Amino acid sequence: MRVTFYLLFLFSILTACSDQSFEKEMIISDDFFKGSVSLVKMENMKKYKLSIIDSSKQIVDHIYTPYDVFQLETGDINRDGKTDICLGIIKPTPFDPVLKKRLFLFQIDQGYIRPLWLSSRLVNPMEQFSVGKDSLGHSIIHTIENKGSDLYCVRTYQWGTFGMSYINTSHDSITYEKAEQILQAY
Repeated sequence: MRVTFYLLFLFSILTACSDQSFEKEMIISDDFFKGSVSLVKMENMKKYKLSIIDSSKQIVDHIYTPYDVFQLETGDINRDGKTDICLGIIKPTPFDPVLKKRLFLFQIDQGYIRPLWLSSRLVNPMEQFSVGKDSLGHSIIHTIENKGSDLYCVRTYQWGTFGMSYINTSHDSITYEKAEQILQAY
């Protein structure tokens, strides 16, 4: 009886710890917006709330997503001088009904959060991403993508005519651990 209780107690703790919500706040300071972007899990609504908050700590705009979020980054992705919001969302699409990690880009346009680019997928299924700078100081996105059979690659994308354009694959057919080390070094 005591062992059963202990195992149930341990299982409930492990289950609670594994169901961590992703939440993050990042400062934004460019010529067009000063404040922050915040991502909070709204447990009562079972949604995430993405907000932009001005320098006086007032919420200027917000949007909700019912999908799980795994990452939030910022950068001037489309090179217009304004900070963009990069959101990693796990969701299906009409053309790919499987839950997968997707990259969504939003812009802050006159105090409103507006969709900039909503990817259905990149070259391969994405696992993780980071925002970096190229040699000219422009924002680029590095990704870890799953090639199957426990092999991964690290790719780089930049803003194209409309949306992200593939630049190169810097590392190919590597372990996930090695890909994480490379992504963290960018």
